[in-house]
Amino acid sequence: MGLARWHHGPEPSSSRDVAYTALPVPGRWEEEGRKRMTELLTSRCRVFVNGREDELESEVGTVAKRAAGFTGGAPASLGLYGYGDNRPLAGVRHFDQFLRGWAATGEMIGACTRAGKMPIIYMSVMFEGSFVRNASFVRQSNHEGGFGVPFFHENLYIPPLEPGYAATTFLDEAERMLKTLQAQTKVLAQAGEWMAQARRDGRRIWTVAVGHSYPEVLDLTENADYPVEWGHHSSEPGTALSVGLQAGDVALFLGYRPANPSVVSAIVNKGIRLIHTTPYGRPAGIDHPGYLWFDLPWRPGDACVDVPGYSVRILPMSSVSQTMALFALLSEYAERMGWR
Repeated sequence: MGLARWHHGPEPSSSRDVAYTALPVPGRWEEEGRKRMTELLTSRCRVFVNGREDELESEVGTVAKRAAGFTGGAPASLGLYGYGDNRPLAGVRHFDQFLRGWAATGEMIGACTRAGKMPIIYMSVMFEGSFVRNASFVRQSNHEGGFGVPFFHENLYIPPLEPGYAATTFLDEAERMLKTLQAQTKVLAQAGEWMAQARRDGRRIWTVAVGHSYPEVLDLTENADYPVEWGHHSSEPGTALSVGLQAGDVALFLGYRPANPSVVSAIVNKGIRLIHTTPYGRPAGIDHPGYLWFDLPWRPGDACVDVPGYSVRILPMSSVSQTMALFALLSEYAERMGWR
């Protein structure tokens, strides 16, 4: 939050400009993306890459040496199972990029505090008062026109964060999410069986993840052969699942905010099997054989790392925890389908 998108401002040209970017899966780069990356690397901008140096060099050549740093990461071939061209189906790299990307972001924020600056971090719109707080940072100019948000607070002192504090806290929270999932193996296995049964019966498997991540992160083409259908990116189950699903179909909904019990009941009462989670807990009063709840209790509002002296937390856990959950479910599904 606070970063100007490239197309909203001047292109980076100064050595004071910094770009922090993640790399697509090797072999799936679009030509426009390759062109933009090459422009960045041939500019004076300082480029920090969430990914592997060898992947960048294989796509844009030795100009990758111009990058200021890399987070490293898992190779694209590492993971579990396979389906069609999706090998691996549950790729470690996608999870690893989220994990390293946010951990590095936290350490960048920490480095700023040690240099006497605090970046402006927006409050989640899930919290009361967030719109007023976030809008207070916006500057309007009738000379230049338009709006803008400074990158740093102007008159705010935050005690310097120790090196490693943000990343360690974030990784500890990710480990807690993993242990929470590991304690629910029977539920995850049941979900995988539902998905496999639906596929064997020729039914639909409709999937929605509302963690600022999918399906774009998988670099799937529009008509990709993938073992689940991707749905509308909506926090409302009724909207996300309003796609003509019928009895016998399966819906996987990884939610972001509290679910309305009456909406959930309406879905399962149609005979649609619903696999469901949100960080706000199981909706009250839902007791139906077609409803399967599993717990994924990242903190409401998403951000999970406290910054002493600052008004909001940093670093969202939704994308990391939902990746763990999604790939666990896909693996259970693939195991029952006999995919290797």
